[in-house]
Amino acid sequence: MENGTQNARNGQNNNFFTRLRSIFPQDRTTLGEKKPWYKLPLARRIIYFVLSLLLAVFLWGFVLMTQNPDREKTFYDLKPTFESGTEADLILRKLTICGDLNEILKDVDVTVSAPLTEVSKMTANNLTVTVNLNDVHEAGRYTLEIKAVSTVGTVKRVEPSTIEIEVDDLVSNTIPVSYDFVNADKFPEGYWHDTPTLLSTTTIVEGAKRDISKVRNAVCHIDLENCTDSIYGAYNLSVLDYDNNEMDAAVFKNSIPTVTVRMTVLPHRQIPVVVPQIIDDELATDIFEIVETTLPIDYLDIAAEKTALDALTEITCEPIRLTGITEPGTYTFLVKMNDIPENSYVLRGVTPNTIQCTVVIAEREIEQRFVGIPVTFIGENDGYNYIYDLHYVDIIISGPARLVRNFASSELTIIVNVKGRTAGEYDIELEYTLEDYELYAELNIKFVRPTVHVTVTPRESL
Repeated sequence: MENGTQNARNGQNNNFFTRLRSIFPQDRTTLGEKKPWYKLPLARRIIYFVLSLLLAVFLWGFVLMTQNPDREKTFYDLKPTFESGTEADLILRKLTICGDLNEILKDVDVTVSAPLTEVSKMTANNLTVTVNLNDVHEAGRYTLEIKAVSTVGTVKRVEPSTIEIEVDDLVSNTIPVSYDFVNADKFPEGYWHDTPTLLSTTTIVEGAKRDISKVRNAVCHIDLENCTDSIYGAYNLSVLDYDNNEMDAAVFKNSIPTVTVRMTVLPHRQIPVVVPQIIDDELATDIFEIVETTLPIDYLDIAAEKTALDALTEITCEPIRLTGITEPGTYTFLVKMNDIPENSYVLRGVTPNTIQCTVVIAEREIEQRFVGIPVTFIGENDGYNYIYDLHYVDIIISGPARLVRNFASSELTIIVNVKGRTAGEYDIELEYTLEDYELYAELNIKFVRPTVHVTVTPRESL
């Protein structure tokens, strides 16, 4: 078995040297014999080079293992932090660092030295870069050292090695919370939203005194673009200064909370309102009449769920019954409207239960004819004879029914005045007088025949 293994190894060696001899050309001695390949000049030079390289590597490794010299490695862009507990102690002293800590604690480069055998173990995770705040006891400006510690090797340099900070009193303030709309011009047509309700109207901000003194209020921005659904959710707050500029949230030491906003969004449409029916069975219609019935609105602008809104065609009103009216005038009645959907909103400042219907009631205008009223002739001269073509006239009286119905012809005197008339023929206009002119001032009296034909002749002497 061992002989077989040895033969296999010899066969492998022979194969190796056979391939190697094929690489290098065979030289022959003066007697015609071939030289071994390893005695060829080129082969010898290659063999010497390989042996020299192996020896150099061996010596280099030996020196490293026995001497182990230090090597430096620089780690770039490391973020410093405040030493554990020192920032909390600063807050307990009612102090805080002004500004954005991300800008104050800028990245640094740290150079670490370690034995050569340890260099491969050095990583950024082995480093801790900190700033100590224990010497800060009052507001002011400070230059603080940046320190670095490595668990592998020794820190040689920190660049930059210091930072500048400004410390101020730590204060807090309660500020009002409001809202504003974004993309209001892109709110969908045909939709309505109510006034947003904020579940919290104040919030607390905490930070450096110089920063808190600039704060005016906090605002949440409600985006109305393509907003067709009601809103109920949390919105981030932006803190504004007195110039209405948004302040950087990094200057505040507490986390600015969100605010919950509730806002109803619904489709809306104008729905016609039908004027209510007037029931006048208790009105003295022979004397009074309704001349006008009006509502102050022609439609209601209603916002409701789409299904309820689509079912609406008009808004009807309960009938109005006229009772106890004995005088003409303008009367108003509260209107009760029907068909307004539940959980709907009437827009444009209209409150349905306060709408009043105006009813104008006037005295009915009638006319009545009086016939055969005697004519009284005045102004006759004894020296003349007078012939009249009529002695009774018909009149038409028109006006308010109350007066016309109470009028009596006996209160009217029909007059023909012939005073100053000499012989001849005349058509004289009829005149009248009333016993109570003020009472019947509203009446219009018209003669069916407005004139009387009069013939005047001299009277013969006896």
